Amino acid sequence: MASIFKKKQFWGGLIALGILVWLFYDLDLSRSLEVAKELQLIYLIPALISSSFLIVFKTLRWQTIVSKVRKVLFWPTLCLYSTAQIIAVMLPALTGQAGRIILLSKKGEFTKTYAFSTIFLEIALDGAGLIGLMVLCSSFFVFPSEYRFVSNIIGSATAALLVLFYLSLHFQKRMEQFGYNKIRRRSAKAYLVFRKFLRSFNDGISIIKSTDKLFVISFHTAMSWIVHIAAIYFLFFLFNFDIPFWAAVVVIIINYLALMIPITPGNLGSFQLAVVAGLNLFSVPKTEAVLFSVILYLVDMLPILVLSGFFLFKEQFSISEISEDEELIAEVADMVVETECPVEEKRL
Repeated sequence: MASIFKKKQFWGGLIALGILVWLFYDLDLSRSLEVAKELQLIYLIPALISSSFLIVFKTLRWQTIVSKVRKVLFWPTLCLYSTAQIIAVMLPALTGQAGRIILLSKKGEFTKTYAFSTIFLEIALDGAGLIGLMVLCSSFFVFPSEYRFVSNIIGSATAALLVLFYLSLHFQKRMEQFGYNKIRRRSAKAYLVFRKFLRSFNDGISIIKSTDKLFVISFHTAMSWIVHIAAIYFLFFLFNFDIPFWAAVVVIIINYLALMIPITPGNLGSFQLAVVAGLNLFSVPKTEAVLFSVILYLVDMLPILVLSGFFLFKEQFSISEISEDEELIAEVADMVVETECPVEEKRL
């Protein structure tokens, strides 16, 4: 029993429950029923289509990133990537990202370091896209100071990541030589680990050295933001909200800022709270905002749940194989490096 209190899922679940109780306890039931009756359900179709394309474009981006090392088929990669997304949001804090790395490593047959580097690159690309959206949106909307502060942190972190990528790629030989001169004398094993990590990590981010590939992954990043904004905008019509298009951009920005580090399983509670906070800036009543957040959550999650369900059934794989393996997750969190990632073509 005592071990339950040590699990992040337990405390994350308590936080989610507390947020949901706070959001729902004072909702006007009669008003909720009225809102439900007035929903323009036809707009659920384009919203779901847009949400489905979100995971499609993210998969295409990851497929392009790994194409330097291995060519993978789109459909199995889509299902694998969707399952990795589910794991990332199911497990709170950074445990979800560690679980995502484990899945991509085990089922995609990549090293953990390589999978880690591709996710690292995705985070940098999304961060750059977020900053671009905020700059664009600032022409129409003045963000509260607390959001501007967080965006400055993200901007600085994104710039630091890009500098790190540049240094790692352009000074790899010098870094290996430094490791050979300074580390190998003390520990040959530590030097080999350092060299394997550096090479595998650079394999994951080296795609940005190709102008054509960089354009493709940037295009997929931009399209993933666009279709997600479109899904939110279609839901505005579903609820008959009389708010401008760029309100959807504000909602997605605030949602992204709030969920950078998941603290609740499946982002339950924290997702709804972020959406309600965004809609509150446009004077949307709490009842409508909470109901909107629930439907948006379902629209966002349904496509990846379906795809991950297909993957889990086909592969006879259980997420608990990862989520309950705390030692393996801790190992990935500490980035214990395995063998080098071979450069070869292989069907996933």
